[in-house]
Amino acid sequence: MGMFDNGFDAVIIGAGHNGMALAAYLAKSGWSVAVLERRTEEGGGLSTEEVTEPNFLHNLHSNYHSLVGLSPVYDDLQLLDNGVDYALPDVQMGSVFSDGTALTIHTDMRKTYESFARFSKQDADTWMRLWDEVGGYMDLMVRTLMFAPPIRLNDLTRALASWGVEERSEFLTARLRTMSVADFLDKHFENDRIKAMLAFHAAICAYQPHIKGLAVSYPVLLGKISNWHLCRGGSHRLAHALMRVIVKAGGRVFPQVPVEEVVVENGRAVGVRTPDGFVKAHKLVASSVDANQTFEKLLRPEHVPEKTAVAVREIQYQDATLFNVHLAMNGFPRYRAAAFDPDIDRAWIVNVGYESLADFKDEFDRIRKGLLPKTLRLNVAVNSLYDPTDAPEGKATGLIRVFAPFALADGGPEAWGAVAKEFGARCVERWASVCTNMEGGLIRRWATETPHDISQKMINYRFGDWMVGRVHPKNLLEHRPTDELSQYRTPIKGLYMCGASQHPHGYITFAPGYNCLSVIADDFNLEKWWVQI
Repeated sequence: MGMFDNGFDAVIIGAGHNGMALAAYLAKSGWSVAVLERRTEEGGGLSTEEVTEPNFLHNLHSNYHSLVGLSPVYDDLQLLDNGVDYALPDVQMGSVFSDGTALTIHTDMRKTYESFARFSKQDADTWMRLWDEVGGYMDLMVRTLMFAPPIRLNDLTRALASWGVEERSEFLTARLRTMSVADFLDKHFENDRIKAMLAFHAAICAYQPHIKGLAVSYPVLLGKISNWHLCRGGSHRLAHALMRVIVKAGGRVFPQVPVEEVVVENGRAVGVRTPDGFVKAHKLVASSVDANQTFEKLLRPEHVPEKTAVAVREIQYQDATLFNVHLAMNGFPRYRAAAFDPDIDRAWIVNVGYESLADFKDEFDRIRKGLLPKTLRLNVAVNSLYDPTDAPEGKATGLIRVFAPFALADGGPEAWGAVAKEFGARCVERWASVCTNMEGGLIRRWATETPHDISQKMINYRFGDWMVGRVHPKNLLEHRPTDELSQYRTPIKGLYMCGASQHPHGYITFAPGYNCLSVIADDFNLEKWWVQI
């Protein structure tokens, strides 16, 4: 008897963190579950590899986990009891500026206040009022905006009014739905450096500061600014933990079993076809791959309604992706700006080059034209500061990320192969220029990862888009990925969507898988044994 002969209650396409989380919940609910994964390992973006030298562990994609303690999945699935250990860096992030000064964001918000106050006491006071206010409704906003199927923006506005939030709030108003992050910062803050630091936080969350309407989610982002966690031993450890939970509950994960087709009979998904044969789904198929792959590659055209096909073709993706440089180092970088603020040397994530809101506009305007930046502005991280297990004793790993176009104006996405080494060298030189010790043998070896490389390896990241869909008011909440598909159900009975193309978006949130679970539980009268939020 073959391993697929009996079929499964649920067949999950793709072993990214959302698909695996859904599989774990269903397996713990007593269902027979199979997760089918194209690649040789589970985890999707939870990828940790030795791309520079042996024993130097680099997180290739997912590096920053900002919902630990906020996402219910960690507790429901007891992930921290299944091999996952997190560090919460006390100096979360910082900025180094061209005049030798620096800003730092701490888990101890009093220290953040002190850092801000060196630039503007008025802004420091404003920040603390904003921080206190966001903390007061953070749980409510996370539940409403992330860990529930999306509601219409108009309904959200009415809900805020009914809760009386706007009457009691200095910062959360209905007007945010027409404002950009930059508008919000200009309204409430005066100092360019402080605004740049806070906009940097939005940008690395894929919220481009000058897109109108994104300010509606910005208070929630700010509420997570001191909650960035590092998975010790590499992000792939989280994937291992999900695998353990699934297996303990009786589920199965099958690597190197790509799904070629979702099989539909009489308007219902009944299973999937793979190179190893047909896998029957007794109850449902859930796809954690993007909507375009699901409806344009895995389903035969005759099974997809025309209006669905048209809407899927019109899905937009991020117009800025990432160019990465992974470094093996003989120690930790030391910043020139440490003379101004010694804590910058312990900042996990550092902004190098963004000094005003105008810098972000310049950056993204060039990217939309397919151009590389003239002035390099970096997002850098040194995981080894808070995870000594990711490199040999006394050594360190480093990460440089630069916003970049997927397709270069001169040559398209394939042109990255010819420029990657030179551009990577420029990035390393730029980081070295703000440090005191990088030119003396600190760097052992480095390796690049271009937007094209990312899209080829992680085919769910279409156009190199790690958010798996544009972060824009037209592609959020009830519009993500399309109006019809936003509630995790599809026009094909028994086929659900549970991946990052769904609300809220990418990043390690677990929310798409969790929200899909809620819909499935309603449809199949599953007992909701997990904690309700």
